[in-house]
Amino acid sequence: MSESASVSPFPPPPPPAITNSCRTFSEKDSVTIAAVRITTNDECSWATDYPDLQKGCFLSRVCQYTQPKRCQYTIISSILQIGPTCGLTALSMLLNGQTTATELLADASTQKYTKNGEMFSALYLFELVKKHINSPLECQFHEGSLDCDKIKDQLYAGACLLVPYDADVNHAPCQRSGHRAHWALIVGYLIDDQNEFYVVARHGKTRNLAVWSLVALSDSNANLVEFAHPKGHEDLTFLLPPGGIDGDLGLRKRSIVVTNLPYQMVQVF
Repeated sequence: MSESASVSPFPPPPPPAITNSCRTFSEKDSVTIAAVRITTNDECSWATDYPDLQKGCFLSRVCQYTQPKRCQYTIISSILQIGPTCGLTALSMLLNGQTTATELLADASTQKYTKNGEMFSALYLFELVKKHINSPLECQFHEGSLDCDKIKDQLYAGACLLVPYDADVNHAPCQRSGHRAHWALIVGYLIDDQNEFYVVARHGKTRNLAVWSLVALSDSNANLVEFAHPKGHEDLTFLLPPGGIDGDLGLRKRSIVVTNLPYQMVQVF
């Protein structure tokens, strides 16, 4: 046998890794997928001229094939929260980013409303709203159900709401007794062809507009009765108001209405 014949051939290359089956999709991926599916299925085509709203309705499965009877929302840019600052971030969105969540956190900490940005008192956040808004904005403290004529009339008139609720894994309202308490900024409303009332919302966990049932949001707001340590922040100490989140200074059945907003409003229908 010759010397060249005694040399072993190179082993074949390993098969390519299969990664699609275990790929983790990011929010950017989901947005891209949603856009492709909307184009393919022609869902929510009535909102083609309003891409943010179209995406929000598509992801929430609202008015997929039939246009709403009424719909309007205020143009407010999204701001992603850093740390447990959902309430302060929602307020910063309302202020058009002119006061940042970091600046609001410094003020709230000085007032002893918070330790790390958490806002488990609707009244404390209301005090911050009153302090930081400028004319012509006005604010009111609302106690009671959100599914009522008063709140609907405020939304018809273009008001925005700061609302605490329990957030599910997709950030939609759920009922976990307050264990997943979160804040959202309600920027508009939608009434579908069955006369179901929805709200259009922004919050600090995503750049997407959200579209939620007002009944579901109201029920979620009314179930905020117990504090649970937020996941991912086990090393932090949080400040609760006297009486907890179900007390007189807490979150349950409380929200903040802000009117006379000088921002652009989109009247879809």
